[in-house]
Amino acid sequence: MCRRLICLLFLAILTTAALSQMSPSIPLGGPSEIDPVTQKRILLSNYCRLDFEGARLSPDGWNRFKTYTSMRANPEFNRIVIVTRYNVENPQIDAPLFVTFQAVGYYDLVEGYVASNTRERVEFQLEDRRENLLVSYVIPESPHVSPRAAIAWMNLRLADPKTSDLERGRLKDAVNQLNKFLPQPRPAAAAPGV
Repeated sequence: MCRRLICLLFLAILTTAALSQMSPSIPLGGPSEIDPVTQKRILLSNYCRLDFEGARLSPDGWNRFKTYTSMRANPEFNRIVIVTRYNVENPQIDAPLFVTFQAVGYYDLVEGYVASNTRERVEFQLEDRRENLLVSYVIPESPHVSPRAAIAWMNLRLADPKTSDLERGRLKDAVNQLNKFLPQPRPAAAAPGV
């Protein structure tokens, strides 16, 4: 029994090794091994993921973008776009790149929260620096964040003693409206016989 098990294990290892020699190679290294279109999609996906998570809303969050952009500082903004999802469009050679966001509203620093169910198309321009693609500008420059990231940012502003009463009211209203986009707990199952 033990001999059979050892033989089967040895046969499985040999078969795996033989099959791995026949499979096509997959690029594992740096950007030079990835085609330009895939490289652009990966860059935009990484940039948008950080933005979606709310990295631009914290003072030190811009540091996380530095590997993806040539912009020295977080672009100024007066509006935060709250989105539930985004789609990196297929990049074209030597053409502007676009990402489409599904917006559920925006928080204007002066007006407060405004609900809107729209799609927003954002243009990205890339530059090649020493064989490294980087985002050089974004139009519009507003952060595009998830409802969860927006609520976390708003709660920080609510906790800040420098926040005015007027802004506090706007922030509380926005948090109440955005809570519906967060996953809700499932109702408890009724106990049998109740």
